[in-house]
Amino acid sequence: MILLILLLPIMALLSMYAFRCAQWTTQNYERQQIPYSLGVLVVFAYAVLCAFPPILSPAFSYGAMGYVFGIWLIGFLDDRFGQVYPKGLKGHFYYVFNEKKLTTGILKVVGTILIAILFILYYQPNSVVDGVRCFLLLTWMPHVANLFDTRPLRVWKMSLLFLIVLTLIVGLPSFLTLIYVLVVFYLLFVLEGHRKAMLGDNGATTIGAIFAVLMFFETTVTFQWIIVFVVFMLMIIAERVSFSALIEKRSILRWFDQIGVPTRK
Repeated sequence: MILLILLLPIMALLSMYAFRCAQWTTQNYERQQIPYSLGVLVVFAYAVLCAFPPILSPAFSYGAMGYVFGIWLIGFLDDRFGQVYPKGLKGHFYYVFNEKKLTTGILKVVGTILIAILFILYYQPNSVVDGVRCFLLLTWMPHVANLFDTRPLRVWKMSLLFLIVLTLIVGLPSFLTLIYVLVVFYLLFVLEGHRKAMLGDNGATTIGAIFAVLMFFETTVTFQWIIVFVVFMLMIIAERVSFSALIEKRSILRWFDQIGVPTRK
């Protein structure tokens, strides 16, 4: 595990430079061209945990890895070939119906649904209700994670809070696994906070996908339904108003949003 921990910064730096050399970059809110390479680190870190699972759980199986990788690939294709316009699910569907043209956003929705269905068919939940709950988690959580990815470290902070809650429910992992996860979080914190690299759609949706899998296999049914409701409400809010606008109107959220993000001089 120690060797695998040492591989994490190497993977983060190699992917960052590879993306920059390939000009796989996008313009951030400060109009800087940043490589969207951090998703590679996230999917690599999760793949390692699936190869050397910290606990015996379907959440770290190769089937789960297939779903997470599929979500990453769809997100990467959206980063690589996606259009700046339209925005939001409603905007994409409106564009398709009125302009009669497919967008990468719609293809991402369809791809996510298909991958989620394959995952459910593979694991065969105990009941239809379990299947529905699993489907909602697998499709909605990657989308909501992506909605927060409009400023540095927003997804990181939401992920850290969620991981703390998950730890309180499931319990602490082994010491080396905890160090491994903290190193991943540290690398994301430094590289994204200092605008050296970003998660992009591929990284944000992958984080949402990993948490969806962990939730379905490691938490109670009641907690899962609570998360489904919260995620649904966030999706409704996002279609009506920008998360950034909501954050800017509240000083406590604005303060929290700026933690770890150095101000450009």
